[in-house]
Amino acid sequence: MSYKLKTLIVFDTNSLRSTEAGEVAYSFFAFGRPYQVIEEFILEKNLSEDIHIAIPTWAIEELKDQKQRQYKTDIVEFQKLAKRLSGLPHIPEIILPETDFDCAAYVDDKANDYLVSKSIKLLEIKEDKANTVLRSMMLRVMKDEKEKKPFTKSGKYNDAGFKDNLIWESLMNFEEVVNYDKIIFLSKDGDFHNCEVEFRDKWQRHMTILSDENNVVAEILKDYDNYIDERAIYDFAQTEYFREYLYNELKVKTDIVIDSNENKIENFAIIDICKTVNRLSPNEDGVLNIIVSTEIKIFYSANSEKKEQLVEGLTMLWDGESKEIISTDYDRELI
Repeated sequence: MSYKLKTLIVFDTNSLRSTEAGEVAYSFFAFGRPYQVIEEFILEKNLSEDIHIAIPTWAIEELKDQKQRQYKTDIVEFQKLAKRLSGLPHIPEIILPETDFDCAAYVDDKANDYLVSKSIKLLEIKEDKANTVLRSMMLRVMKDEKEKKPFTKSGKYNDAGFKDNLIWESLMNFEEVVNYDKIIFLSKDGDFHNCEVEFRDKWQRHMTILSDENNVVAEILKDYDNYIDERAIYDFAQTEYFREYLYNELKVKTDIVIDSNENKIENFAIIDICKTVNRLSPNEDGVLNIIVSTEIKIFYSANSEKKEQLVEGLTMLWDGESKEIISTDYDRELI
């Protein structure tokens, strides 16, 4: 088998907002530049199977609400402007918008169409979790100011802390978190500072909170750069040919040497058939040999006890073009 890091990227509302002329846009529904930068990078590097994007449903509802509010504000301002300008000889007749236009329904339709076109996971607070979430929020409100984040008053609206808390609770109660090794939460404000400690304590998963989409891309590169650069070798390691070669190599090993003692091998399991890929310096023929690192678990007996030992297998390929297998060495002596 092969294992690659599974990552979930979660967006806060302020990292999704789309604007026109510096204000919230309502003539269309789309996530803003931070989302677009990260989505494009994942697609370009063909990482969609390993990196998933999640959006709290409350963030989507908040985006809709912001668009509706901005529309109402602009209509009022437009009416005032039209009234001041009307009657001037060089201004044509100004036609005011229909007062019965349902902007909420318009935005809702646009949002539904947009979301259908995206491969994202929606984080929602399920009904059976409502009481648990309510108790968590109440306890957070009663904490002192240093501990109650993200339940703080910030942003443009007085209810910003309440909304932040709903978004955080959506993530804290997302059961699919167990399917991922790493969670990245993108938020443009500091209301979630230190919240990752609470998340790690509950889920025992690595969590990092970042404020910039470029930092998210850098984090992805740090985790997946070897896989991106050596995709052809990773794919080769998944072939039946390579698997069978490695299996045949291991099945003839009868003993593992631990502390100078030979111990009977009972069984083995290939944990990660291609953990990393490394290219060596050119050999005497000017060829860059390639090393495929494989993580293996050896089950053995020692003093009538059943034990396990992780072993790294290092398989040398002649080059990246031919992928001819030369040999396999191990970081533990297998006989």
